[in-house]
Amino acid sequence: MPEVSVIMSTYNEKLQYLTEAIESVRAQTFQDFEFIIILDNPQNEEIRECVFQYAKKDPRIRVIQNDDNLGLTKSLNKAIQAANGIYMSRMDADDIMADVCLERELEEIKSRKLDFVSASRVNIDEQGRRIGTYINDFSSKQIRRLLPYDNSVTHPSVMVCLELVRKEGGYREIPACEDYDLWLRLLFRGCRMRILPDVLLQYRVRAEGICGSDPYRQYLSRRFLRVLCKKGRKNPGAWEDAGAFGRFIRRQDTSQKKRIRFNKAYEIMYQGFRSFGGRKYGNGALLLLRAFCLDIEAAGVFLEKIGYWMRKRMVQRYL
Repeated sequence: MPEVSVIMSTYNEKLQYLTEAIESVRAQTFQDFEFIIILDNPQNEEIRECVFQYAKKDPRIRVIQNDDNLGLTKSLNKAIQAANGIYMSRMDADDIMADVCLERELEEIKSRKLDFVSASRVNIDEQGRRIGTYINDFSSKQIRRLLPYDNSVTHPSVMVCLELVRKEGGYREIPACEDYDLWLRLLFRGCRMRILPDVLLQYRVRAEGICGSDPYRQYLSRRFLRVLCKKGRKNPGAWEDAGAFGRFIRRQDTSQKKRIRFNKAYEIMYQGFRSFGGRKYGNGALLLLRAFCLDIEAAGVFLEKIGYWMRKRMVQRYL
């Protein structure tokens, strides 16, 4: 039985990205792992051929081919059920693991008696150029105070006790936030978590990614999870309500007009953030004002981000 099961789902990634992702897993200094790859697009012959060729030359690789496109959530749950390891390590088909990633995270889990570890990351663009480094260093106590307010966990850098994930039923269909939903459920069940300052992942930012293509979908999912966190504190059974997300969505404005307006406002708001980062404060302020006028809910997103930043500073200082 391998100690770690690395799980990854592939759909329509560029062959270069997929190859780099697979090679980075194979190059790990820690060797006692199985690598489960779910083929969620059986019609993509190029990806299919690539993955099966790797499986032929590396016995640690197991390929599971879906008959039809199931989507990320169902594909990951399929891999979770097939896994034999003690720990699950997540990987995406367009990212790159540092060669010490599994070794470092497993060491942290064992030395600190943890259930869950994530790492910091460097963002890369579609050409592999570095475009930003994101360092977090949170203890279990700090994560307990921060995670209900924002997701600081980089999904494809996670190593977690597989038994706990199975007890939670794996991932749920919470669009663009299925990972955040699972981390919160684990947290409220007492899971001992840690985020490492070690940069152990190159995270590829693509224009067609879920968060980039439809921020409104992610915004609604995150709002739902915040509501659920408040209910869950008083009533732990709220996390088991399978129909809660559907009822929440039916109460929201999901019209195409609203989606287009919010997504445009979100894009302008982030242009404003980049202007602030470049010390163009006047331009940044004008862009933010424009975004808020286009959709007032963008102002809510802005205030949430400011509130989380302040909360994080307080938690890091006093806990």
